[in-house]
Parts: sequence; C-alpha cells; structure tokens
Amino acid sequence: MKKIIVSLCALVGTMAFAQQGTGYDYNQYSTNAINLYSQDINSGNAKYIGVGGAVGALGSDINSVEQNPAGLGVAINSEVQITAGVSTFSNKTTFGTSLKENDSNFDFQQFGGTFVFNNEGSKWNRFSVGVAYINQRLDNFSSIGTNEGIKFGNDNGDTWTFGGYIKDIEGYKSKFSLNFGSTYDDKLYVGAGLNFHETNYTAYEQYGERNDKTNQMYAYNLDGSPYSEIGQGFSFSLGAIYKVNHNVRLGAAYHSPVWYNVAEDYYSANNSFNDNGTVNNYYMYSSDYDMTRGGRVVGSLGFVVGKNLSLGADYTYHMNNETKLKPSTNFAASNNFINDFVKNSSEARVGAEYRIDRFKVRAGYNYVASPYENINLDVANENNVVSNTSLTKTFMGDINRASFGLGYDFGGFYVDAAYQYQTQKYKQLIGGSDYVDSDNYFVTLNNTYAPEVKLNNNLFLLTVGWQF
Repeated sequence: MKKIIVSLCALVGTMAFAQQGTGYDYNQYSTNAINLYSQDINSGNAKYIGVGGAVGALGSDINSVEQNPAGLGVAINSEVQITAGVSTFSNKTTFGTSLKENDSNFDFQQFGGTFVFNNEGSKWNRFSVGVAYINQRLDNFSSIGTNEGIKFGNDNGDTWTFGGYIKDIEGYKSKFSLNFGSTYDDKLYVGAGLNFHETNYTAYEQYGERNDKTNQMYAYNLDGSPYSEIGQGFSFSLGAIYKVNHNVRLGAAYHSPVWYNVAEDYYSANNSFNDNGTVNNYYMYSSDYDMTRGGRVVGSLGFVVGKNLSLGADYTYHMNNETKLKPSTNFAASNNFINDFVKNSSEARVGAEYRIDRFKVRAGYNYVASPYENINLDVANENNVVSNTSLTKTFMGDINRASFGLGYDFGGFYVDAAYQYQTQKYKQLIGGSDYVDSDNYFVTLNNTYAPEVKLNNNLFLLTVGWQF
C-alpha cells in the first residue's frame, strides 16, 4: 500500500466482481447493458414531458413518436421546435452513515420537425415526414464515507480502516429518428420510424483505505476502471392509432430491439497479481463487442373532450430479458446473469392537457418497474458481519416520475415549459474485487457490501416552436 491520496477523486463505473460461488458476473457489461442501454431516454419537448409522455394514442406532437410513430400521422400542421433544459441529480448513499451528492447540467435536450403534405381527393389524405433528436445526461455520482466498523489487518500488525468509496459516471445517450406517418380517412393513422442510437460515457470507481497508525489515506481504482464506452445502434418502430369516435382513440406500437456495436477502453491489471501485493502492469486496453437491447410494445388509450381537454394513458412492456452480448463465448457469465436475474418489466404513463383559449396546463405521471429480480447474496453490513441476504431493487429501483407543464400559443409561434421530478431507491453493490493504485500496488475487498442509494432527478425544460 503505497499511494497516499489527497482526496478521493470522483471515480465510478461499474461492477466487476463475481457473485460468490455461482459463476455469474456482476460486471459493467451485464448491469450497464440494462441500466444505461436498455432504459428509454427520458427526454423530449416540454409538452411531451409535461403530460408524462402519455401520448401514444393522441399523437400529433413531434415527440409522440417515442411512444407510437403513428402519432406523426395525426399532425395536421407542419412544425419545427427546439428544447433547452437543465437536469439535476441529488443522491444520498447510506452505509452506516449517509452522504449526499448533487450536480446539474445544461443541455439542448431536443429538436425536431414535422412536415405535413395533404393529398386531397384520396382516402389517404395526409402524409407526414418527421425528424427528431433527443438527448439525456447519464451523470450520477455517489460516495460512501469512512466506516470505523470495517477494519483489516496485515502480517505487520498494521490495521486499515474502510476509508470511503466513490462511484461516478459522466456521459449521455441520444437518439435521432426519421419517421413517416399517414392518415386514412381521418380515422386510421399509421407510422414507422428508423432510429439511430448513441450511448457515450466514462465511468470511474475508487476505494480508499486509511492506515490507522499513520492516519494516511490510500486510494485504489477498481480493476477495470477508469472505463469508457461509445455504443452506436439502430432500431425501427411501427405503430397505428384508430379513432373510435370523436372522443376515443386506441393506439398500439412495436419498438424493435436495438442492435449496438460498442467500442470500449478500460484499464486492467490483466490478472498479473503478485504475492508481494503488486501487479505487473495496469494498462489501458481497447476492444469492441456487439449487444442487442430488448424491444418493447406499447398499448395506448386516449380521450379528447371537445377542444379543451385531452387525457392519455400508455402501458409499455419492456423485453429486458432479450438483452444479449456477443460474441457469446466471451460473455457467457454476463448473459447468464441477464437470463437469470433480469426480468421483463412494465411501465405505466398517464397525462392530461387542459386548454383555456391560448393557454395550456399539463400534468403527468410515470411508473417504471425495476428490471431486476431479487438476488440472494452473501453481503457484509456496516460492521463487516456477513450474512446471506435477499436483495431487492439491486442496481436499479422502481422509478416514479411526476411532471407539470404550461404552454402559450401566440398564433403559429408557441412557448412551452415543463418540470419533472423523478425518484428511485436501489441497492448499490461494491466490493468482492481487486483494486489497484497508480504505483501498481493492489488490495482486495473480499466481502461484498450493499449500501442503499436514494436518487432524485429534476428536469426543467423550455421549448420554442413554430407551426406553419
């Protein structure tokens, strides 16, 4: 143990340790495939976010294609818009004691356009083409402080105290879509989309130990960290909306799996551990692999009451268990983990918009179920006492989102604003791994720990647009 740290730098990443005695890997591949790639992008224009994204049967909005590409066929006017926003996160990690972290970012969250072409004299009376871009920050930072209840000894009689743990991730994921929609007799609306995805992030994870004799702190990177990925993928979507009568609309959509190619860079000791507590090297390696993210299906119900009130409800079934990494011979443990501990999950959305002349008021709510099964694991508590524990909501918890929005139509030109609050609780697994410092010394955390993280996100959006 040689490296003295001045401060525990922000490092994060991913898990690179094996579940005890089962042959599964909790590593960056399986958990990040679900957490960072398989979750839909939580972004869009202020109207879409304001009504909770519950627009699968209502359509017309540029971002309604996120739920149902047939929404493009409902549009009767051409339109362009752009959205800027501030996203923040605040999380509290509890492991004996609690530490809070927070940060914020400004981004252009969305831009897009819909172009409507009328076809008079035909039952197929409108055809629309749309482009849309959405972007979501992935930033998250959590930290655990010094824990006097966890101590380690060595052959020299020295004792070492658990000095802290930091996980940090910075990056984004985005989606650009080209969509087509059409209308048959103003009763049936159909649509299709071609989607291009990108996920780009850097992850760090660091463990600290304090020498009780000298009170010096030492910092070690998780073997495999720092770590970065750029994943680029393609998917398609199909959908239809049927107007039952002037008040009721039904919608259904299919969103295909996303086929990704991922390029990665990571630091690793490459199993070069020596008995004297050193590693032969800690170099950066590069590689690439393929990943298929599971698809989803959406069913929607919409109500329109006069010209003032619209109500929407969407149900989404996420096929998370279809997520696979390739080549399969290299990712057998990761795919086994997904097969056995990742489940298909549900999402529900409801939303409403009320119009008073040119002024609009919106509200919405989302519930997204955790994609993880319960996991039985030998886990140590804050006093380093190990017991077999059934962990729920590990890696990702159930997500609850509430939103509110306002809009004003100036006659062609319009301005919308929205606010969304999101919260979830989950267990963050750390330990059970080797950690290496910059001088090529390493330590091993033999036990696995499961601190609780409560993560809150806020999203503030402002959209300006023009209909013509």
